Amino acid sequence: MSRLSRRPLLLAPLAIAGTARAQGIETPDAPRRIERWRDISASLFGDRAILPAGDAIGLEAPTRALDAAAVPVSLSLSPELAGTARRLWVVVDENPSPLAATFEAGPAGDLRALSMRLRVDAYTNLHVVTETADGRLLKAVRFVKAAGGCSAPVGTDLRAARARMGRMRLTMPSGAPAPDRAVPVQVAVSHPNTSGLQMDQLTRLSIPAEYVRDMHIAYRGTQVLAIECDISIAENPTFGFALRGEPGGELRVSASDNRDRRFEAEWTLGAAG
Repeated sequence: MSRLSRRPLLLAPLAIAGTARAQGIETPDAPRRIERWRDISASLFGDRAILPAGDAIGLEAPTRALDAAAVPVSLSLSPELAGTARRLWVVVDENPSPLAATFEAGPAGDLRALSMRLRVDAYTNLHVVTETADGRLLKAVRFVKAAGGCSAPVGTDLRAARARMGRMRLTMPSGAPAPDRAVPVQVAVSHPNTSGLQMDQLTRLSIPAEYVRDMHIAYRGTQVLAIECDISIAENPTFGFALRGEPGGELRVSASDNRDRRFEAEWTLGAAG
């Protein structure tokens, strides 16, 4: 997974752009933001063309986030794109490590619907890029107003959070899947997911980075999703996706963090209805 460091802000060539930035209202298409994305996309994709996805990718995020440390983001692919998309990148342009997560669909999965919670460190463009089976890259973008998410204090007692580290929770509001019916599934793993930019509120010392770096989801022994993560994923990483298949099988989730700790859980999904 690529690691991109924050670049210094560049001076906008127009006085109005500089004034807007000074007031904290720099626009999504400001020259500096365009250059920032140009640098990130070159690092991730080289000189490959990335085309606007139009209505093929739906990207939902709050325009102004209530909590910069846990910004809800969901995305959906059109049926035509879902059938051919194999990999997807989520990028928070202005974060210290912009590449938040990469999703890869396995033989038993697709990328038709995904959700997560992100840390957002500054007013930023949020980019989603999808790669199709024939090698095309398509993108969607949304502007999010939030600040300080990567350095925000841990939401719970850190000692208690470490004690329950690795516990997983499965949520299936619509019941078990079926061959002709994909259902929403959400998997959460208890983990402080510290960014390395936070401070212990008692000792005033820096908290080391400890974060989930990958998650693998399989159903009936076949991979559904492989996820690579970074510090931009919020505390207690939670991912939503769509699952289709014969009911009664085992859903297995395995994850590891940057300290090489491994976590596993499995559930038997009952018959539909």
